Parts: sequence; C-alpha cells; structure tokens
Amino acid sequence: MEKVAILGGTFDPVHCGHLSIAQTAVSQFGIDRVIWAIDRTPRHKSHSVLASFDQRREMVALATARRSDFGLLPVDTNPSGTSAIDTLLYLQKIYPEAQRYWIIGSDALQTLPKWHRCSEIGGLCDWLVAPRSGGVGECEDVPKAAESKIHLQTDAVCRRVAEKMAVLDVEIRWQVLSAPSIEISSSRIRRLGAENRELSYLVPEAVRTYIATQNLYQQAAAEI
Repeated sequence: MEKVAILGGTFDPVHCGHLSIAQTAVSQFGIDRVIWAIDRTPRHKSHSVLASFDQRREMVALATARRSDFGLLPVDTNPSGTSAIDTLLYLQKIYPEAQRYWIIGSDALQTLPKWHRCSEIGGLCDWLVAPRSGGVGECEDVPKAAESKIHLQTDAVCRRVAEKMAVLDVEIRWQVLSAPSIEISSSRIRRLGAENRELSYLVPEAVRTYIATQNLYQQAAAEI
C-alpha cells in the first residue's frame, strides 16, 4: 500500500530542520510521497507572518526541487485559507487507497483538539510526531541519552493529546519520529536575517539566495 504524508506549516522560512523531519519520516516509515502544505493565514502564530504566501511557497519549492518524492499541495485546494480537513479530504480523493499520515511537531500536535472539525481529522490519518528538544540549544548535537528522554517526553505529549481527543470520542494513532540531532527554528532565521547575519547551514542554499535577493526579513527586527 502506498504511503502518503502531509507536512504542514507556515515555513517562514522553510529550513533544514523541516527537511530533516520529512526525510526522517521517509526513511523511518517508508513514506512514498510527502506533500508540503503551506499555511496561508496561520491564526496560532504569535508573530506576524513576514513573507507572503507566494514567497513562502516559492521557498518550499526551491528547498524540495531535487526530491521527486516531495511535492507541494496545489494552490487551488483551498484558495480562501488554510484548513487541515480540506487538505486531508484532498489527499483522500487523490490517493484513495493510500495510507495517510500527517507529519507534525509535538508542540503543534497539542493544539489538535482545537482544530476546525478535529473530530473528523483525527480518524483520517496517522500522526508522525517530531520531538522538540526544549532546552537543547539551536544546532547543538543531542546526546543519545537525551534523545531517549526526548522520545519519552514526546510519547507522553501524544498520550495527553489522545486523552483529550478521546473525550471528543475520537481515537488517534501516532508514532514518534526518531529525534533529529539538530534543532533549527524559523524565528531564529528571521532574527539572523534582520541582523544581516549568515544563514548557511540553516536553510538550503537556494533558499538562502532567495531570501537575499528578495530582501526578506531585513526589516524584521521589530516583528520578532
């Protein structure tokens, strides 16, 4: 059976951590295709989205161009906004026989009970949950013992979310992704961009060039 996964996010900007999560899902669970879904107007973000939808979509296109197993969600799937249920229904229509997954960070998973039509979403896919290392610094190697602890913490987060969804009479299925050894955040990249600092190794080279030519995040200091 074909395995298809969604990786959703604001991607402001997309970075090497996002790619690492997607690649981990492919290698760990045999995902045949990862579909990247760019949020248009994310309501849960604490900062204003600095790059436009078209700019963020172009950066994801550049970052995934060399991977035939990565693709972008068509723009006309939900032209008026972002809706997880619409994305999953689209996936169900295009890949009716496939096993469907949603790749998500453990922090974002905790918001699942508040998602629009969450009771329907929960049963439409399995959840592949990427750990967040918390106190581990950006670009800092994570020791094996710490990885094991992070994995257990992530599993505990998943169980709490499952309990909340059970109250809504929804059963969710999840598995924890192997913890990446490096943590990168879009907020750090925006901050570095505002300070005109080097972004190499944080984003793919094509994305770094695009950020520079578009002058993205240069005026970001007041927004971060």
